Amino acid sequence: METDMNRRAMFKSRAGQTLIEVTMATIVAAITAAAVFSVILSSSVSRKKSDKKELSAMLIKEAQQTLQLYVSADSTTPVYTSAGTYWAPNLGGRWSADSSNSWALTGSAAAPGTRHDISALMNTTDMAELRGTAASCVWGGACHFVYYVQDTNCSFGTGTGACKTVSFDMKFAD
Repeated sequence: METDMNRRAMFKSRAGQTLIEVTMATIVAAITAAAVFSVILSSSVSRKKSDKKELSAMLIKEAQQTLQLYVSADSTTPVYTSAGTYWAPNLGGRWSADSSNSWALTGSAAAPGTRHDISALMNTTDMAELRGTAASCVWGGACHFVYYVQDTNCSFGTGTGACKTVSFDMKFAD
């Protein structure tokens, strides 16, 4: 009996932790580490996504500004007339980034309109983040940038005189 009491006293006075204490401490440490890494990783992913959104918005804005060059109400200025640089559907007015090799504002009345593939704008060094692992962007590929031109009759007639509605479609790597 004395031996049992000595053993109990020895175990009670022994310094250390029980298995439950060690297990709980390990679980708390693991949860804390997972939470910290989760916050760091999610902020990194959010930053990358916002960078891509910013790049794509900049590219769309650039395309809109370029397309504005092909629109004019000034029929007296030669650069905007049928023999001019920007307006002429058959004599010029082709955007070099557009693979359709037609006037930049060639459209059709049927929805969604005429597709113009300007994916070449994504194939620059500056836009590598939008391409991801794709070597180059093209319509139907992993990434693309196109715009559609739909013609509407708004008192100026149809065809080249029609009002143009332009909508953009961009797909970039996640």
